[in-house]
Amino acid sequence: MVLASSRTPPRRRRLATAGLAIGVLLVAVTGCSGDDDPATPTAPAAAEPTPLADYDTSGLALVRGDFCERVPADAVAAALDGEATDAASWRPGVRLPGTRDISNEFGCSWTDGSATARAWVFAPPITASRASDFVSETVGKGCRRLRSAPDLGSPSVAQQCDDSTGFHGLVGDAWVGCEVSAAATDEDLVGEWCVAVLEALRTS
Repeated sequence: MVLASSRTPPRRRRLATAGLAIGVLLVAVTGCSGDDDPATPTAPAAAEPTPLADYDTSGLALVRGDFCERVPADAVAAALDGEATDAASWRPGVRLPGTRDISNEFGCSWTDGSATARAWVFAPPITASRASDFVSETVGKGCRRLRSAPDLGSPSVAQQCDDSTGFHGLVGDAWVGCEVSAAATDEDLVGEWCVAVLEALRTS
């Protein structure tokens, strides 16, 4: 509301079940674990909101593993426009909340009851060719592509579906997604949320 052999295209089913997933995500799934990826984030998370258009992802290295605890509480509060009252996380090998699909990502979700902020990163490395396929597959029925939105890596895609706005892109070999669901979702606010997520994932 990842990459998995059981789910292609990667985001279409998630968006179709976003409403249900919000409720189910309130029950925390098993916490993140980065055993398969030795890299761990070392860079400090961003202290000030930064527009995605001003954030350079070239040469950025991201962990494809545990990052949930590094997402700053103030960034979550800014994305939700309020303090989070519930949080959840998931990892590869478990069923994605609200779906029958098996996760192949590390992900997190926070909600204040009226809005939800999500972030995830695929556990396996992704090639530029596969990421291009994801870009073409991401925008699902009832959604529209935000062609003027800033890039989140390369290639990347941004979309709006009902009350959900999300950015997805390849940074290094990591396919990353960040999304905010709210009654009124501001594209710039979602971009700032994505920067906070990238900072939490950053290893260099």
